[in-house]
Amino acid sequence: MAFNLTPTETFKETVTVNVKQANGAWKQDSYIAEFKRATEEERKGLASLSDVDLVRDRLVGWSMKDEQKNDVPFTPENLDALCSFTAAVRETAVTFWQANLGAKQKN
Repeated sequence: MAFNLTPTETFKETVTVNVKQANGAWKQDSYIAEFKRATEEERKGLASLSDVDLVRDRLVGWSMKDEQKNDVPFTPENLDALCSFTAAVRETAVTFWQANLGAKQKN
């Protein structure tokens, strides 16, 4: 088995967010986040960042659809909108850390 010592600069992971609806029910939404990799030295500094600052620093793209199934482009304005959504920020940060630290979850 081969081991690649020169990984790509970015990686993609699915971010799943549970969203409370007006009727009290929960809805599960997801998108595919593209993150910039972190070196071991960078990870030490990233650990002190807030979730919002981590997301702004490491999230470099996404594959996201709106409720009408239209693509949501990765723009500064849309990133601001994501960063104002607490649950999305938290789950994006958690997903980054799980993927970057090699923590794979079991189903």
